[in-house]
Amino acid sequence: MYDGSELTCYDKLRLTKRNFHDLCIMLRERCGLRDSVYVNVEEKVAMFLLVLGHGLKMRLLRGDYKRSLETISRNFSDVLTTILSLSLEFIKLPDPSVQPPDDYKWKWFDNALGALDGCHFDVCVAMADQGRYRNRKQQITTNMLGVVDWNMKFLYVLPGWEGSASDSRVLRDAMSRQDAFVVPNGKYYLVDAGYTNGPGFLAPFRSTRYHLKEWVSSQQQPTTPKELYNLRHSRARNVVERTFGLVKKKWAILRTQNFFGIRDQIRIIIACCILHNYSRDRQHQMDDLLLQEVDAELAAMPNEPIDDANLIRSVQVTPEWNAYRDQLADDMFAEYLVRLGEHELQ
Repeated sequence: MYDGSELTCYDKLRLTKRNFHDLCIMLRERCGLRDSVYVNVEEKVAMFLLVLGHGLKMRLLRGDYKRSLETISRNFSDVLTTILSLSLEFIKLPDPSVQPPDDYKWKWFDNALGALDGCHFDVCVAMADQGRYRNRKQQITTNMLGVVDWNMKFLYVLPGWEGSASDSRVLRDAMSRQDAFVVPNGKYYLVDAGYTNGPGFLAPFRSTRYHLKEWVSSQQQPTTPKELYNLRHSRARNVVERTFGLVKKKWAILRTQNFFGIRDQIRIIIACCILHNYSRDRQHQMDDLLLQEVDAELAAMPNEPIDDANLIRSVQVTPEWNAYRDQLADDMFAEYLVRLGEHELQ
């Protein structure tokens, strides 16, 4: 795989040759991963990436690599542990002074640090626990809070909650933990309409057209400040949906139930997020091929209904914050009308 073409290496290992080489060096020199008598670091990491990238069972690797099942399982565990040791380096909250990129999607959200949402991953649990892990779609999943920045990199992840847990419960837990998810004063994250609009969390207007596919299908332009605000909010917040889609598309083990215990399944989700961040700034061209598939799938997905019972209650609703959102929508619409008038004059 490594001696083949760049595309073959990426298709198999989900990393380019350079990224695979650098990852092995990092795990060896900084994390203490060592060659064993029969298996070197490169082979250990390759087997690990094949399991994550394609959901392969270790019995299949046993035939290709001519290693015992115990050896493959032990090496997988070793690589997983060493990658998780990099979590604080690759998944961390941003500097409050960071500014949004020079991108039209974020022009009106200059105090935003990114976006957040809940994401469900299929898991395999004991029959006695399936009731707790069954979500409202009757699937057995774990609910992960994912916070991402404009570059589709994870800033905070909290997997492990049962699929039946609402996004509100997961967020409350994230904000109360020792390693709490915190939002600096004056900053905020974009959230969908299932969250409360309050300090630190900027939500769209409810009962107003929001999803991008609604705008595309109707072929209509915004006619009110709320509609324009929701359209621009949706364009920017779409980064979190694309990030979730890319991670699942890239690491097949996240798309189906696997054969690991629930504790290891949670650790694997975190490891996939670490690897995503590791490679995000290094191989945009390769990831863009997968992103095209992700965007097509997102466009075909039906809109998710909002469950009023699951609104975030840990964020205090204040008149000041609602007034801030109203003023932002009015400013957007006033600038929009000016540009529209100038275009008609031309």
